Amino acid sequence: MKSFIALTAAALLSSSASAALVTVNIYGEVEFNQVSFGDFGNVNPGDAALISFMVDSDVFMDSGSFPTRGYEIIQSSFTLTLGSVTAGLQNPYPAGMTPYFVLRNNDPAVDGFFLSSGGVDFPNGVSTDVPGGVDPFFGADFSVSYSGDTLDSLDILDALGTYDFTGLGSFYYAVTDGPFDAMGMIFDHMEIVPAPAALAVLVPF
Repeated sequence: MKSFIALTAAALLSSSASAALVTVNIYGEVEFNQVSFGDFGNVNPGDAALISFMVDSDVFMDSGSFPTRGYEIIQSSFTLTLGSVTAGLQNPYPAGMTPYFVLRNNDPAVDGFFLSSGGVDFPNGVSTDVPGGVDPFFGADFSVSYSGDTLDSLDILDALGTYDFTGLGSFYYAVTDGPFDAMGMIFDHMEIVPAPAALAVLVPF
């Protein structure tokens, strides 16, 4: 699967600069929901969960302390779908903060992925546009760790493929409200794939 997608991406990159856009889809299922108000109050255990967004493979920040690289999430492309409820990123995003999809490679002897705001060293989630109870807005948090031979580099184009429970060390998938897990999700799998060429002209950089 990964090798086929990588060959497809290479072909797209050779023909169009828009192929640098990459789509990330994170699938799961709602395990529990403690939210009793607003749109998120309508989410039920067992509902499907999906975080989806795009990044540009050329727009990233490397950590100065750890073997991690954060790719800036194209904010207009981000959706968090829980059952019939869909949320986006807080808009405008908090001043001085940037939402990132971060790759870890041998950090140490562990590979993985996580969502972060502001920096690329540690997972701390991203801010959604749904008003929270403790914080002004709910957060979307996600991180997974895999065995240290899962990734070959910090280049997201080298990481194209599907990631499930094979080699999985741990996962965290939640909607947060301040320090609390307002909703918990069970991770199923994640796919990192070339974005459809048609979307490249629709998403602002």
